[in-house]
Amino acid sequence: MMDRDVAPMRGLQGDELEIEKNKKYEIIVFPNQDEGLKAQRILIAKCEDFKHISTLAVVVPKERNQEVCRVVINENVLISGHYPFLYRDYEEDFFKAAREYKPSGEEDDYLKSITLCYVAPCMADEKKIRLIAYFDRDMSELLPYLNSVIKGASYNKNASTLTYAKERRLINLYSIKITVAKADDIIDAWKVLDGVKELINRTYKNTDTIKPNYEEKVKVTALQIYGWLPKSNCKVCGEATCLAFAVKLLQGEQKLSKCAPLSTELRFAENKKIMQEMAEALGVA
Repeated sequence: MMDRDVAPMRGLQGDELEIEKNKKYEIIVFPNQDEGLKAQRILIAKCEDFKHISTLAVVVPKERNQEVCRVVINENVLISGHYPFLYRDYEEDFFKAAREYKPSGEEDDYLKSITLCYVAPCMADEKKIRLIAYFDRDMSELLPYLNSVIKGASYNKNASTLTYAKERRLINLYSIKITVAKADDIIDAWKVLDGVKELINRTYKNTDTIKPNYEEKVKVTALQIYGWLPKSNCKVCGEATCLAFAVKLLQGEQKLSKCAPLSTELRFAENKKIMQEMAEALGVA
């Protein structure tokens, strides 16, 4: 029977590897398969201790993370970012899903690729990650069509942004990039980006039957905005509660900078970034 304190992973060369349940690790993420495979070949050649989980990411011991990043960067490999690997009881499923993951896409797709350029842990929730990825072409002309297709989307014509929520995740589409907040892990992030890519390509194929919607509409609710606020009800902003502040912010009658905890406390830094992007996308910055 397998020791409950270790979980098996299979290395790039098929070696049986183990990860200790109580040891700290980091997941290093690469922007595409070419960069990921190149990095892993370098790590093998350098005899670095790493765990292959897919062509797009590896796990390394936390104490070796900076050195491993330096090794591959010195060989001109691009890194999207890294975040803590948190052992959970279902971690074997995570590794299995990661090994089986294959990026979606066809040769004749309108949008051929979304490159993951930045990934980091959410400061407000260490079990979630935040990411930024770039499209391989400008989406400005397609955003009004997506505005018609995506239920509950908020479109800002002047800023050329489209914001919507997918369960607890906040997704911002810009002309050339996408930001996602509160993805579960790197597999969840990949699947979200694949879903957006598929939606964009499907929408493009059906533009003849979709009426573009140029209406600037705000579908994000005050309660959703409240979810990203400190919820301390400190009243420094001049409102009685954080919920009241969220309502006024959505109506354009308050400024994000008035929220003192959001602006001054490090633990809310990630929330502040998300709120800034949301306010910009909604045209209430």
